[in-house]
Amino acid sequence: MKVLICGFRKDEKETLDRVSSELGIEPAYFSPNLDSGNLDAAKGFEMIAVTAGSKMDRENLTRLAGMGVRYIATRSIGFDNFDVAACRELGLKFANAPYSAHSVADYTVMLMLMLTRRMREILRRGAVQDYGYKGFEGRELHNLTVGVIGTGRIGRTVIEDLSGFGPKILGYDLYPNDALRDRVEYLPLEELLARADIVTLHAPLQPSSYHLINAESLRGMKEGALLINTARGELVDTGALIDALESGKLGGAALDVLEGERAYTFADHRGEVVKSRERAILTAMPNVLLTGHYAFYTDQAVEDMARVALRALKQFAESGRADSEIV
Repeated sequence: MKVLICGFRKDEKETLDRVSSELGIEPAYFSPNLDSGNLDAAKGFEMIAVTAGSKMDRENLTRLAGMGVRYIATRSIGFDNFDVAACRELGLKFANAPYSAHSVADYTVMLMLMLTRRMREILRRGAVQDYGYKGFEGRELHNLTVGVIGTGRIGRTVIEDLSGFGPKILGYDLYPNDALRDRVEYLPLEELLARADIVTLHAPLQPSSYHLINAESLRGMKEGALLINTARGELVDTGALIDALESGKLGGAALDVLEGERAYTFADHRGEVVKSRERAILTAMPNVLLTGHYAFYTDQAVEDMARVALRALKQFAESGRADSEIV
């Protein structure tokens, strides 16, 4: 049972090797993510495992199907890089890889605490031996209202984590989870934005959620509110966010993801110019925490992504169905 594993990182190869061996899979490795210029690497393979960095649009999927590819698994929760309709029309089976929700949830709560306690400036000024108090007064979570947009696996885990801190929790989801109603007050999006001191994003990226946070929604947010994004960069209109931060409408932001980040994330660019003016502007702001798509990155999540994706391919080959299949 041969699988082409694309876009793999060196740090995950040991896990991929071990899981492949346990599942009886023969892995073949291709370092780049798949795009229109290197699809020939998939010739001769019925099964491929990709990442969110591979371009799975209609044209590329058509070419892959023509080469004999039948099953695709992405080692990620998100699959906004896939043309789902094209997969169905071409008869391609594909699956995602839900991984430990605690990885992103823990990181999200950490960012909330760092923002509310002004940790970026505390660390920067401490490095030059400034141990004064001016500008460092923080806020306590139990006194705040947190709005959680998207209450699926990760959003639900954020809510569970936050319950120990005691904030008021508001929720917005197209499909509210009745099991959370004892801890969450579900509201329309506009009302949540108007009431929340902290807004955290855990919605999937779809055409309907592109720029969910935009100039209009930012105007509707509470004065001085904080925004957390550990989901997808394209959920937020970056230009509008910068305007809201510069005007003081927002009190701060913590962003692990950013629009256009696929051009430079997951690589070391020391000594180089990263071509992202928005990132440069945000990096210069003292009330912004900006990290490089690390929220998912734990030992458990890396294990889960490898195991769930490869297991899905094996299930496809054996029965035509998979536990994590996107239908």
